[in-house]
Amino acid sequence: MSQNRQVVFQHMVLKGEPYQIGQTLAQVVRAVPGFTDFVRSGAGSFSAEQFDQVTQLLARFCPGVSEEIRGLADGLETSQRDIIYYAHSCLFKGNCSHFALLPSMTADQHVLVGRSYEFGDKADDLRLCTMQAKGKYAFIGSSTLLFGFNEGMNEHGVTVTASVGGIPVGKLEGLCPPIQDGLQFWVVVRAVLEQCQTVDQAIQLIEAIPTSGNPILIVADKTGQAALVEVYGPHKAVKRIDARSGEQFLCATNHFTLPAMLPYTKPGVMAHSQVRYETIRAHLTEKQPVGRESIKSLLAAKYPAGLCCHYYDELFGTLRSMIFDPTAGELEVCFGSPSANAWHRVSFSTPMNRYVAQLPIESTSPDFWRLVSDESSH
Repeated sequence: MSQNRQVVFQHMVLKGEPYQIGQTLAQVVRAVPGFTDFVRSGAGSFSAEQFDQVTQLLARFCPGVSEEIRGLADGLETSQRDIIYYAHSCLFKGNCSHFALLPSMTADQHVLVGRSYEFGDKADDLRLCTMQAKGKYAFIGSSTLLFGFNEGMNEHGVTVTASVGGIPVGKLEGLCPPIQDGLQFWVVVRAVLEQCQTVDQAIQLIEAIPTSGNPILIVADKTGQAALVEVYGPHKAVKRIDARSGEQFLCATNHFTLPAMLPYTKPGVMAHSQVRYETIRAHLTEKQPVGRESIKSLLAAKYPAGLCCHYYDELFGTLRSMIFDPTAGELEVCFGSPSANAWHRVSFSTPMNRYVAQLPIESTSPDFWRLVSDESSH
């Protein structure tokens, strides 16, 4: 029998100079009991040399974020080096599903990107942010560790979504130590959103950034270009589609599917990742043209019939479902379980707001975490 838990999500609008944005975040952090201690808990996590290496990488690939962090640190009266964003390289796993459809497949002939994000409500920022930092492209996205982003869409229509792929380790699928020195996916997502106008530019930037983890990224833009990018540290593979491609959609869950990346799926794939991947493909190929209500039905149907999961205490509950429309420059988002909460339309002109959401709490079955053969996963 399930029970409900109520949580509050925020939509924040952050604008101005990067330092000013950091100062604003400091005010937000101080208002949340216990969050200040968490945010500045990075002290002693790495050496001065490692700190210099991280800040240099950020200055090169995600310029401005350290100024935001300096504003936060000054507002909290702590050292920049103590801010946890710098220190975390393998804390979060993202058990997510995402897909991109080109105009030939959609009812309104728009590019549409669907997203289901699963995690635990007690370990997530619970924030949707409209970012308008001076000198950067404006974007709307969901934050992690305040300064990183799990997905988003910018003012030019470039949309990025991410999940974690690679080696499963029991219930901690995707949680692995850094594969090489580099930046985590939440930095990569933000860098693309702030700097890129096209899928071409996004791929070039992703390939240039040294990546420490194992993300799976889907990038799309309003011109009808889309790409699937699978990353395992220095190993990266790309699949691109456009109007001339035989396939007109891309999808991903929590395992690699591109041939070059299959060696990094050993010893296998979690059953839930394979089931969700097959569910997405079946839904998108059987019901064309694909409308928004069809996408919402896929996102709201409970696993295994759909993508919605209520396993919040096992770090696998649906915290948000999203439909990005790069063509129109807007998105629809449902905070919490889409089987129990309403959808909201958000654009770059939407003001700040708070959203109360219901989370039905359920438990997984042992079969949910079962490993399946990697040969059957693509």
